Amino acid sequence: MSDGWQYNKVVFAGTFDHLHEGHKHIIRTSFRLSKTVALGLTTDKMLEYKSDRKLIQPYDVRHAELMKFIKAELDIERVSIFPIETTEGGADKMKDLEALIVSDEIGVVQNAFDINQKRVDNGLKRFHIIVIPRVRTDDGRPLSSSRIRRGEIFHEDELIY
Repeated sequence: MSDGWQYNKVVFAGTFDHLHEGHKHIIRTSFRLSKTVALGLTTDKMLEYKSDRKLIQPYDVRHAELMKFIKAELDIERVSIFPIETTEGGADKMKDLEALIVSDEIGVVQNAFDINQKRVDNGLKRFHIIVIPRVRTDDGRPLSSSRIRRGEIFHEDELIY
């Protein structure tokens, strides 16, 4: 692969609510690994049954924050952002997908394995699963949007990569 990339296309998906350093760390890693990065952004419809739904930013706000970050730090020409309404997010049918990037949350990693099986069932090649450890705060707990929604504020010097 030219330019030192290991992949032509990787996908990373999430809600990206209150875009924080944990999200940014995984997105930056995705750009280092792949020529193109597809970001699946959870739609408002997919989130309607979450218990704290009213505290989650609307899709348009989350999309705009992702674009702002990518334009400021990365290469907008190498990314596509697409809406997702299922836990597969379309990764079970993407023919050109080489790797799925996930955080180290147990349920998220298991979902990646489940999607890989669906790919096989759909006659596609398995993708690589790349697990990126979550950024943690100095209390040892992962930085997360739910913690931010609960009013916990984090400063750069409290983060552990």
